[in-house]
Amino acid sequence: MTYEQFKQSLIANLKKLFPDGTQISIRPFSQNNHIILDGLIILEIDSNVSPTIYLNHYYEKYLNGTSFSTLQNQILHYYYDHRNIRSIDTSFFTCFEKVHSRIVYKLIHYEKNRELLKEVPHFPYLDLAIVFYYLAQEGPCQSTSIPIFNQHLTFWNISKDTLLFLARKNTPALMASCCSSFSDLFLSALDLFPASDHQSPLEPPDSDLVPMYVLTNQQRVNGACCMLYQNVLHQISEQLNDNLYVLPSSIHEVILIPASTTENPQELSRIVQEINRTEVAPEEVLSDCVYHYNRCSDQILMYQ
Repeated sequence: MTYEQFKQSLIANLKKLFPDGTQISIRPFSQNNHIILDGLIILEIDSNVSPTIYLNHYYEKYLNGTSFSTLQNQILHYYYDHRNIRSIDTSFFTCFEKVHSRIVYKLIHYEKNRELLKEVPHFPYLDLAIVFYYLAQEGPCQSTSIPIFNQHLTFWNISKDTLLFLARKNTPALMASCCSSFSDLFLSALDLFPASDHQSPLEPPDSDLVPMYVLTNQQRVNGACCMLYQNVLHQISEQLNDNLYVLPSSIHEVILIPASTTENPQELSRIVQEINRTEVAPEEVLSDCVYHYNRCSDQILMYQ
């Protein structure tokens, strides 16, 4: 079936499974990098909020041979797993005193989000932009969030500098950073050992290896912004006794490579670009650039 038939069949089937009065709809959502995705919304009678279930990749699975019924079950499982909030009183969002302690930031690409940046308070950073959102709830898979737009500053009678001040304090506290080597993450993913058995302080790498470390937050959501946290890159570089190349793996994490272990840093840019084209969802791409952190000057710059 075509994509339109896929969407209409899904809506028709879901309406049979939910009580009368449930609102089931599909509408386009603008994502990071100006990617438009179709989001399924299920609003049950006693709810005014729903997880958004993006359908584009489900249809790709269908084209690759997964049955429609299997995909429908996966969508239902996703809905029930993430339906942890039934209702939100959004009137609180007009009161700055109720939101200021959960204002946080994230990083997005500047040029690819120029239209969005016309509508939201932001600060340029390298080839990126720092933007802000309200962290409404921390869930097991992802954090529920509300983006902050320019009109919110008018409601709250504050400046964007105030946003940055609050986010610099709140983000590390609410979304603490973590840095692990690829080997630690591999063992953890395989569940071969308890986390406490294989996670250890970072150590300078063996000379024959080109080690990589993943910097993100504990939620692993919008974790690339951990490179902004005060002293984080400096502490890691001191532990490794080296400057760092910072590879923007996605909006969710960055990869750190000790600078002295890389004989051909120009190749890193090609690797990042290739990974962005083949491994990272378009809406999760951060940048094709590579950054260099100098621990003596405590500066991060775009690698030329």
